[in-house]
Parts: sequence; structure tokens; C-alpha cells
Amino acid sequence: MPKTVIMTFWRDNYTGPACLEYSWVPEGKRRNIQLEPGQQKGTNKDEVDDGLDPSHVQVYVATNNEAVSIANWQFPEGKPGPAPIMTARVEVHQEQLEIIGAVIYEDGSNAKSKATLDKCGRDCPTE
Repeated sequence: MPKTVIMTFWRDNYTGPACLEYSWVPEGKRRNIQLEPGQQKGTNKDEVDDGLDPSHVQVYVATNNEAVSIANWQFPEGKPGPAPIMTARVEVHQEQLEIIGAVIYEDGSNAKSKATLDKCGRDCPTE
């Protein structure tokens, strides 16, 4: 029976389009959240195999307003946490050129990582 893992994508500046392409590690299945101009956040409820215990999130691309982006970033940093990931959140802070990835594990503990955004947009996947 599959289990549900939740991803939320949020941004501080939502004047233009944005997207997040990611996967749950070790599954590797690419998933996508597209945000339209004026839309601040989006959420996916992803079904994964019951035997899959996500340890990290792989971000293939996150881009916002064709102004800032990041490619090939994984969070949280370091070794797997104390339990499988239950929910994750990616926040794009455009003015600070910062992206934050946070997870909550099934045991209630959490972890957070930050990275610097590039001052360029990247193409979003179409599906």
C-alpha cells in the first residue's frame, strides 16, 4: 500500500511564474510543482511505495520569476535523518538570493538546509 509524502513550494515574490522539479531520495521519480503569476505556493501529495523511506529531497531545478534559480541541490545536508521524511518545504527568498529546504521526519524531528540562488532563470519542465 502506498504512503503519502507532502511537498510544499513557497516563494516570497510571486509576480511571475515559478517551478520546482524534485524527487524523493532514493526513489528518483521526478515530480513537479508549477506556480502561475500571482500564486505564492503549491503543494503536492505524492504517493510513494510503502517500502520507500525518503531520506533526502533532490531538487533538479527551482526557478522564480525568470530571475533566480538553483539546479542540482539536495537537502537536508549530511546523512539520513532519524526517520523517513513525512513532509518537506522549499522556500525561495528572491531578494535574499536564498533557498531554504526543510523536512519533518515521521518521528516529529526536523532538519533545515540553505543554499544561494543564482541570478538567472532556468527552464521549467513542461510536465
